[in-house]
Amino acid sequence: MSINITVVDEDGESREVEWRDNQTLLECLHKNQYPVLATCGGNASCATCHAFLDPEHFPASGERTEEEEDLLEMIDDVATETSRLSCQTEYHDELDGATVTLKPGM
Repeated sequence: MSINITVVDEDGESREVEWRDNQTLLECLHKNQYPVLATCGGNASCATCHAFLDPEHFPASGERTEEEEDLLEMIDDVATETSRLSCQTEYHDELDGATVTLKPGM
């Protein structure tokens, strides 16, 4: 199974990409050639894979873990209510049509 999401990159360019059900958002971004750092290797310990989900689809992304909340608090100068760590964002059918925005410099 798969869904389509729109990714807005650091330059403001948007492109629709396919997100497969066996991938995290980070894996989807890497597969589609987005240079998301993920310094910790996707283990929720660095926040360099931070992304923004559009408010309409954010609830479908699931609950943030305590570790994710802690990391987002560390970057509270850029994090918002719709921030997620892409390594912790699991595939959900309800995210079909979502817009994911990558923060410049993250």
